[in-house]
Order: sequence, then structure tokens, then C-alpha cells
Amino acid sequence: MDTILVATDLSERSDRAIERALRIASEQKAKCHVVSVVDDALPVEISNNLADSISERLLSLLDGKAPDADTEVTVLRGETIEMLTRFASLHEADLMVLGLHRPRIFLDGLRETTMERLVASSMVPVLLVTDAPDAPYRNVLIPISFSPACAAAIHTVKQLAPVADVTAFHALHVPFAGLTGGADDTDMARAATQDASKMRDQWMAAVTLPEGTPKPKIVTGSVRFMMEEKLSELKPDLLAIGAHTRSGFAIRRLGGFAAELVRQPPVDLLISPLPRL
Repeated sequence: MDTILVATDLSERSDRAIERALRIASEQKAKCHVVSVVDDALPVEISNNLADSISERLLSLLDGKAPDADTEVTVLRGETIEMLTRFASLHEADLMVLGLHRPRIFLDGLRETTMERLVASSMVPVLLVTDAPDAPYRNVLIPISFSPACAAAIHTVKQLAPVADVTAFHALHVPFAGLTGGADDTDMARAATQDASKMRDQWMAAVTLPEGTPKPKIVTGSVRFMMEEKLSELKPDLLAIGAHTRSGFAIRRLGGFAAELVRQPPVDLLISPLPRL
């Protein structure tokens, strides 16, 4: 990675994102752009004063946290999602780092959050930071659905956490499990697992994966249930998923499962888009 972008609104949530971005930039020997966006609907004088104040605070923050780092502060004016995605494209960012979404319980149930729309619009991987970083990532969990976006997530993890332990799994829903005993050793479960194993092997042969990528384990159960089980068992410090954005009319372009994770990530969350052509 050569270029890291971290967006901030000067909140405590954003401070954690800046700390993680600076750590990643140091590990990768990359440049770190620290970006904030001011609403261009504000009167010009107020907007200018606010931009100057934000810039001064960020420069002071960086001088205290990473005085020798290769950083650059930019304050943009405009709509947040448009400005950040355009900035990422213009500067060929390899990663966008963000703090947590501030929940609005009523409105969040009616529409996509800004965070969801930003993740769905981003052409580069997005890292959502939940905790203050105290070390490089050491334990990564990746649910796999045999898609190009999942392959992209594995590549990003390899760049971001080259020495981390990686666990990949595919959650397999067995049809009518309740009518067939609900066990893994029924004829239907064995047949479904065999089919999924073939799909996994075909996927791994069709996509280019980093050397040493573990073969995803086929586990029976819903993806939500298996995710909770793996999180409890392995206690990862990073969860990585491939973004599967929907086309056409859809209230949530990321899909329900991904949107839930973006809203309330259990640990730091990496979302990788489809590979750029």
C-alpha cells in the first residue's frame, strides 16, 4: 500500500481511525492523507473559518502523534460521500479508514446511513475502526461466499496484515434442516457440504489468491449464527468481508448482512469492493 486516506469529523471515533491509519501507514511506509469535509451549504465566511480551525486542530494532532510521518491534511467543501470518493480516486488511495457511524435509531431504520452509502460507493477497501489500536492486526476472520469481492478481501488482508492468523469459512444453509434432524451428518447435509466443497475448490482455482491462503472451511448454519460462533471462539481483531453492492432499486445496496456489520461492527471491519477492472 502506498496511499492511506483517513476521514475525520474530529470526534473520538475518528481519533481511533486516525491512530489506526497512522499505524498502517507506518507499517506500509505509505503516505497518510487526513481528510475532513465541511458542508458547502454554510455561509462562505463561516465555512472558511471552520475549515481553518479544523486544519489547525488536525495539524496539531498529527504533530503530537506522528511528527515524522508522511502526512497531509486536507479540508474539503461539499457533500461528504462525493468528496471522499473523489479524493480517494484522484489520489489513488489503497485504503480508506473511517471511525464508527453515529447511530440515529429512528432514521437508521428508514434509510441507508451515510456510512453505508460511503462503503457502497467506495471503489477502494474501507476499514471501519472500533477500538484504539495497540498492535498490528494478528487474528483475522473472513466469511467467504465464493465471489470476486471475497477474493479481493483476502488480497487486502494479506497487504494489511501479512503475518496475521487468517481463518476463512463458508456458512452453508442446509435446506429443511429442521425436518431432517438438524444434524451435520444427514444425507442432505452431507450432499450439500459436498456441493459447497466443489464450489469452493472451483472458486479457488478460478480466482488468483495470495500464496498460503487457507482453504475456507465449510460449516453448516446461517452466516449470522456461524459468525457469532467464530467471533466468540477465535476472538479476532479484524473481520473482513467482500462488498456485494446491489444494482437497480434497493433500499440497502450493501445487502442486509453487510449493512448490519457496517452499522455495528463487532471488531474492526474491512470491506473490500469488487476488483477494479
